[in-house]
Amino acid sequence: MNVFYSKYFLKRIQKRYRERPVLRTKVAKQVATFCKNPRHPSLKTHKLKGRRQDQYSFWIEGNLRIVYIQDGADVIITDILTHDEY
Repeated sequence: MNVFYSKYFLKRIQKRYRERPVLRTKVAKQVATFCKNPRHPSLKTHKLKGRRQDQYSFWIEGNLRIVYIQDGADVIITDILTHDEY
């Protein structure tokens, strides 16, 4: 599996890191877990509904999620947002 990051995601994650520097290690840990096993129970990976029905998300902490698109063997991480922002 190849993991790519959208420019939008990189911009949003940098803003989150400025607000909460401790988040950097949590995101890195969860992305590493995702790369090893996308269906690991701690990630709570699931397909989204509604206007994001072609996307998936996995858990970082609390209500913070990473949103991604599956494209064959490639994964494109597109956003980081709260559960309420879906």
